Amino acid sequence: MENITLWAAFLGGILAFLSPCVLPIIPGYIAYISGVSATSVDTEKKIDWQTVISAVAFVLGFSIVFTLLGAASTFVGQFLQEYKSVISKIAAIVVILLGIHFTGVLQSAKAKVFVLSIGGLSLLYYLYEIISLKQYFSTGFFIFLLGLSLVVFYFSGAYRILYEQKTTEVRKKPPGPIGAFLVGLAFALGWTPCIGPILGAILLVASQQETVNQGMLLLFAFSMGLGIPFVLTAAAINLFFKFFAVVRKYFLFIEVAGGILLILIGILLMTGNFEKISSMLG
Repeated sequence: MENITLWAAFLGGILAFLSPCVLPIIPGYIAYISGVSATSVDTEKKIDWQTVISAVAFVLGFSIVFTLLGAASTFVGQFLQEYKSVISKIAAIVVILLGIHFTGVLQSAKAKVFVLSIGGLSLLYYLYEIISLKQYFSTGFFIFLLGLSLVVFYFSGAYRILYEQKTTEVRKKPPGPIGAFLVGLAFALGWTPCIGPILGAILLVASQQETVNQGMLLLFAFSMGLGIPFVLTAAAINLFFKFFAVVRKYFLFIEVAGGILLILIGILLMTGNFEKISSMLG
């Protein structure tokens, strides 16, 4: 497993943590798993180790689920090695769509113009390849498929599904680390829409790995990128509120940066350069 791939997955986890629909609810999750509300935090006590232990248990819970998802993704991908080239391009299209969604452009006033422009340009490029180069199933075909997928994704309203909350609610407050672990499992099984695009992209990359262990390691790196900041927040909740006051000003930038990262990964997957760059930088 190349280091660059792991670092990309880890960065994806950090971006998921910083996303506008995850970061604001972090204090709520910490209060829920620890039983300590933000208003009752002891400002004199620097670290509440009981809260930290519960946070670690929570992270362990969702890390196990995500890592197993990575193993399952790679396992399925190995059965489809014969079609790896086609699957990687289809995976690239999905990753790019998720990236476009993550930037928030589909919610803008000019989203329709943007989508139709991409769809039209992709069709023109494909027609150029057919007429001039006599190529029917080369790169132009998958670019057109990307444009068509974006048009369908937008006009069918499917993109709105990713904006819906999908968290799992546990009515009874769980006791201690064991309860926090169970909440972590539930969190992973019903992740919020901001985690969905990044997690989905990493799972698609995991499906292209050669061994199950590599797929698991990739999702473990993502889990650590998401989990380590969570534990640090639990250890210093007062500092978190100061940090949040600064970071909230850059939510738009974080969304756009995350979306661009996913789009770049998708392009690298489509062109077959992702593994080459990983090998060069690993």
